[in-house]
Amino acid sequence: MNNNDISNSSSLPSASEVKKTIQSINEPQSRESNLSNLKALGNQSGIASFLQVDIDNNSNTNTSTTGLTESQVQQRRSLYGCNSLPSSPRKSWFQLFCDCIVDDETVQILIVAAIVSLLVGIYDDPTTGYIEGCAILAAVLIVSIVTATNDYQKETQFRNLSQVNDETSVLVLRSPLGVTSIPIDQIVIGDILLIDAGDKIPCDGLLLNSDSLRVDESALTGEPIDVEKSTLVEGDPFLLSGCISTAGRAQFLAIAIGKDSQWGIIKAHLEKEQDQTPLQEKLDHMAEIIGYVGMFAAAMTFIAMMGIFILVKPDYLSETTLFAHALDAFIIGVTIVVVAVPEGLPLAVTIALAYSTKKMLKDNNLIRHLAACETMGNATNICSDKTGTLTENRMTVVKGIFANVKEEETTPEGKNVLDGKVVETAREIILQGIATCSTARILSKDQVVERDGSVESEVEDTRMHVVGNKTEAALLILAQSDFFQGDDYEARRSKANFDAPAGTGSRMFPFSSKRKRMSVLVKKDNGTDWTLYHKGAGEIVLQNCSTYLDADGSVKPMTDAKRTEFEMIISKYASQALRCVALAHRNDIGNMVKCATCTEQECEEKLEKHMTLDAVVGIVDPLRGDVVEAVKTCQLAGIFVRMVTGDNLETANAIAKEAGILTKGECLFWFGLWWGTAAMVICFVHYTLCQFTCAHHTLFSIHIIRWTLHGRRRLPQTHTCTTRRNPP
Repeated sequence: MNNNDISNSSSLPSASEVKKTIQSINEPQSRESNLSNLKALGNQSGIASFLQVDIDNNSNTNTSTTGLTESQVQQRRSLYGCNSLPSSPRKSWFQLFCDCIVDDETVQILIVAAIVSLLVGIYDDPTTGYIEGCAILAAVLIVSIVTATNDYQKETQFRNLSQVNDETSVLVLRSPLGVTSIPIDQIVIGDILLIDAGDKIPCDGLLLNSDSLRVDESALTGEPIDVEKSTLVEGDPFLLSGCISTAGRAQFLAIAIGKDSQWGIIKAHLEKEQDQTPLQEKLDHMAEIIGYVGMFAAAMTFIAMMGIFILVKPDYLSETTLFAHALDAFIIGVTIVVVAVPEGLPLAVTIALAYSTKKMLKDNNLIRHLAACETMGNATNICSDKTGTLTENRMTVVKGIFANVKEEETTPEGKNVLDGKVVETAREIILQGIATCSTARILSKDQVVERDGSVESEVEDTRMHVVGNKTEAALLILAQSDFFQGDDYEARRSKANFDAPAGTGSRMFPFSSKRKRMSVLVKKDNGTDWTLYHKGAGEIVLQNCSTYLDADGSVKPMTDAKRTEFEMIISKYASQALRCVALAHRNDIGNMVKCATCTEQECEEKLEKHMTLDAVVGIVDPLRGDVVEAVKTCQLAGIFVRMVTGDNLETANAIAKEAGILTKGECLFWFGLWWGTAAMVICFVHYTLCQFTCAHHTLFSIHIIRWTLHGRRRLPQTHTCTTRRNPP
């Protein structure tokens, strides 16, 4: 029975029924209770049947075949809503105008002074006495109008920026296109979603199929240990929105979206108004002190003048009445308060912040926090990631060695240069490794759904739409190009049957930044033999290879001379700012481990050794066009720029030199697991290029820089700010 049959056989359950049923299996911090209720409802197949989603029923897992149709998506969106998170109600311009008066103590002091000055001035001189009071009120009115208008525009910008920040895409199964990329706010209940390592889970869901999936749930639970997910009866099949997939890949059924998801419920309680910037807080404090000092001086002046009139009784006051003198003393006191409080300061600060925000926005800097406009001016050090920040994150294979055949030009427009040089057997091994040892996808334009109301670019982007790891995608693009005669990687991946029920299909241990490599165990057609395909950093893969694939399809031993030759090639690619990736394989591994159930650790310890090196490729990731000028501008301004990366040290060295970050006489710094904190504190300040072996070291480096620079008396204190670079 397909989706249409289900949709036509009965109407969808009501929103209240769905909410009640899903809540019974989606209570926070209640895994055992949720699992018990899920079993009572018939596990994943029972929930899928309740939501009228067609899935294949298997003993251990479920895999969707077609996904929802467009009409079903529209029906579910109108009935259950979309996957948009709640946001705080927006204030009107008039509310913001009133807040300027209610919340700003400086403005309040000025208003009181203006009213008193106006009343006293009119009493004292009805002809011109009102001028000073009206002038103060006019200044207050201008400040309040400009502040309210700026806050209203700022709120509009922030909401637009938040929408841009949330414009991430996710892969779903939609009929009849199959795998489709859509914005996360277009997810509906009943969608089948696909996630890989590094993806953020966009909604609450039930796991249908997975391979070594681990999830970081610290955003919701606070627990720093990754949670292993499984579709087995005793496992944990619940996926929570807002969490990060740290390893593996999976398909899951969306059961709670938007404000009904666990992250949506939490976010609804976390919504609050934006805090004041540090400068605004200092100004409020200063205004408060000025007000107290001004009122104290005014009071002392009033007391002194009245004391002179009552006690001293000078001759020039002999004809002045007590009331007239008291009125004069009061006017002088009010004048002191008015002069003490700088009525133009709030206006100047408001205009300056508004100007800074708009100026940076025109420069494609999307400011998430207004305080960044202030703290950026105090920045003395910038630590920048390399991939996607300094570079375009558009990977292309430009050269490589394929089955011991060197090719200096592998651009997609070229001819099949390997034809006649490499036999079909060797080509098949390389292509099989590229297709199966990857989680990336290349989607056509029809498979990409744009956000409703999005602004299209004036220049149409004709490039392929890449989903997933950009390095893996570069290899897939190469396989699809004329260089390999337009190979069909999807057919090879489908034949490997990674989405089969647990224990019956191929296995995958996705790439991780910690290991810098990945492996797949592909089950052959006979059902008994298995082949390991391996991919990773060139120098690491080479260390674990004892043979190499030759152009005639034979496997030859890796002699010391040959290993040295490959090492020199990897070093050469790295010095040319190319990312080096190596492919390897190993046959007949079925008798070494139980491939259907082996773990990643078993694969690493027993199988990722004595492999055959198939290919080494050099992948270019060009610098952004404005990086060199931006780095030079920062350096001329006295800002120390560092590049933080996990790439090969020689590759990082070449890119840092190209960007102007690493210049003559400066040093590199490599930080591994065995480096101590003390050594890092001593030397870290002097280094411009920092290479780290895992993501934790990158975060640790930022704290080290702040500690060391804060402790050096000849350098000012460092400041932290957050902006987002919007691609031009």
